[in-house]
Amino acid sequence: MAGLAAVFWHWVRGKPWDDSLSFALTVTLSSIGGQLIARHIMRKVGRGDG
Repeated sequence: MAGLAAVFWHWVRGKPWDDSLSFALTVTLSSIGGQLIARHIMRKVGRGDG
C-alpha cells in the first residue's frame, strides 16, 4: 500500500521521490494508528458486554 502511495504521489502528482516517500510514510503511520485506535475502542466496547 505504501509503495503504491509513493508511486502515485511521484507519477500522478509530479512530486520528487523524497516527497513521495514522506507521503508513503504518512499513509503507513496513519493506517497503523487507525488500526490501533480501532482495537482500543473495540476492547473498551467489549468489556461492557459481559
